[in-house]
Amino acid sequence: MNFYNHRLVQILSVILYPISAFIILSNGDKIVSWGIPAVIAILFCFLWKNVQHLMISNALLWILSVPIWLFLIEGGQGAEVFIASLPFIIPLYIFIVFLPEIIIVLIRNFLLNKFRR
Repeated sequence: MNFYNHRLVQILSVILYPISAFIILSNGDKIVSWGIPAVIAILFCFLWKNVQHLMISNALLWILSVPIWLFLIEGGQGAEVFIASLPFIIPLYIFIVFLPEIIIVLIRNFLLNKFRR
């Protein structure tokens, strides 16, 4: 059975990315390095079937995880600082995380299609 055609695996990879990112980034003071989140993001790039799954995962990350972190974990003045920093955070996220993820998924799909033939 093809790993990327297994529906349950794809649903789990789409759902697990926001959960794992939320847990890892909420415990960033204990991790102290960007290496672990970067490796996990790259691993998820190899799990997603296509760019659509990547976009759904990232949308879930922003729609669910950010408000939960903002209001339940941070709260108060930390939330105000985060909201004030959003104009800087969003472009940085797009160029440092989102676009490289798209490029990795596209290259992986290109290579998989090339070697399947």
